[in-house]
Amino acid sequence: MTRRVRRFSRTEPGFEAILLRTAFHKQINSAMTDYIVTNITYRDREYTAAALIEDQKLSELVMEPRGETSLVGNVYCGVVSSVSANISGAFVETEKNMLCFLPLKRHSHIRPSQKVLVQVTKDAAGRKEPVLTEEIRISGKGAVLMMEPGAPLYSRKLSEVQKQIIGSWLGEEEHSFRVLVRTNAAKLEKAAFLNELKELEQDMGSIAARFPGASKGEILWQQRPFYLSMLRDLYQLPDRCFSNIPSAAAELEADIKQCFIEENDGTGEGTEIFRPDAGHALSLPELYNLPHELDRLIRKQVFLKSGAFLVIEQTEAFVSIDVNTGKCLKGRIPEETYRKVNLEAAAEIARQMRLRNLSGMILVDFITLTNEDHKEELLNVMRKLVKKDHVHTEAVDLTPLGIMEILRQKVRKPLAEILGV
Repeated sequence: MTRRVRRFSRTEPGFEAILLRTAFHKQINSAMTDYIVTNITYRDREYTAAALIEDQKLSELVMEPRGETSLVGNVYCGVVSSVSANISGAFVETEKNMLCFLPLKRHSHIRPSQKVLVQVTKDAAGRKEPVLTEEIRISGKGAVLMMEPGAPLYSRKLSEVQKQIIGSWLGEEEHSFRVLVRTNAAKLEKAAFLNELKELEQDMGSIAARFPGASKGEILWQQRPFYLSMLRDLYQLPDRCFSNIPSAAAELEADIKQCFIEENDGTGEGTEIFRPDAGHALSLPELYNLPHELDRLIRKQVFLKSGAFLVIEQTEAFVSIDVNTGKCLKGRIPEETYRKVNLEAAAEIARQMRLRNLSGMILVDFITLTNEDHKEELLNVMRKLVKKDHVHTEAVDLTPLGIMEILRQKVRKPLAEILGV
């Protein structure tokens, strides 16, 4: 059967934008990585979006409605409103009398009207309140500082040699708080790592000093804008950064100079910052076709190059993803075809989890395989793919029925909820 390809007429609306977008992307190497922060209007609602484009393909996306900043990471002086033993938790008032849920440990001595030092770990979702923790943590590019005593902890992704080198840096002086060394620390020079750690310790010390005299609901530390946190979490410095928001462009430029070390010259000056006056005929959302990408991300079906497709369903309890062969042509050996489709699907599922911010329990119904080696390969490939995710994700198991169980930490709202679909 001959596949018909639709061609655009030069007189069609949008054809000029296609030509401009094509010309823009031809100016760069296809292997370049771009990071963009932009304002975008989608379905008559305004958002701020941060996106990572790798090999001219959207790979990560975080969006916030304008004026509705995420609370995750903020530290408050909260006041306990009530304690419920039945659900092992307390309801705590923070700023503007906002009620949040604080899970309690087994032998907690928290009482109503008590002041507590808390940090937001999850935004409100649906009918659920924001979630708090008493374990205060502040994140930087190379380290996370915890308000508790103890020996340094290290990311499992760091090699033993890297742990020893960074451990020697930490051992040169005493630290007031516990340090968790992140994977990105391996890409930082000693001076940059220690300078950042010093700043984190100053922030944590300020929180501890202000808490005893703080008033009800007072914010003691505020998380940086989400697009700066996302930039710091990237494992590799993008080749270019774009922003049509003047303040964001300035912040990105300052962060790159402070936090990243360029492999070539160690200065971090290899990344270009494009400001609104860069002279592009199209806006950033149009240049990167973001509205069209968002249209794709709210659909249940995701089509693969092989002709197979995914069906993604989000429910209250879990996320289900079904892998279908669709129009994929079976070869002489069906098992080998199913293996290839499953591997292709695994890569796309890992991408979709990041883009849609799917979280909690995720059940993937892969095409059933009979070869045990192929089953083990599929699970190992998925485990390798989710290691690239900045949100903690674990591929737990592959059941005899071909259902893969994945757990992904809940932090921000799913993209579908943010977009109101």
